[in-house]
Amino acid sequence: MSNLKIHSIGGKGDLANECVWLDVLEDIASLSHYIVCDTTYSDATHISNELRHMYWFKNKAVKKGDWIKLMTKSGTDTTASNNRSTTTHIFYWKLGRTVWNKEGDAAVLFHINTWHTLRS
Repeated sequence: MSNLKIHSIGGKGDLANECVWLDVLEDIASLSHYIVCDTTYSDATHISNELRHMYWFKNKAVKKGDWIKLMTKSGTDTTASNNRSTTTHIFYWKLGRTVWNKEGDAAVLFHINTWHTLRS
């Protein structure tokens, strides 16, 4: 089980307000092991192999009970205190157009422990 869960997609089709909300279920030492992307469809057993926009989170620690808000639009990453013990971490995808603007679009969260690159 992942320590991070997609909670909801807000403001679909409205660039100023469009975002993905994620719930932090356990302390995470680094968000850099998580990627959010959109796909054209999903159901209980399948996702499309057409993964489009991808957001790879930065190296940032978060705590159980925190929220992550990934805004589609441009902006400067920031945090906001919710109360004395939790924080909302706001990240910006910096896209110039909406992502979640069609029926059937689905958010997919990947937790990756390792990755490899090869330059050609």
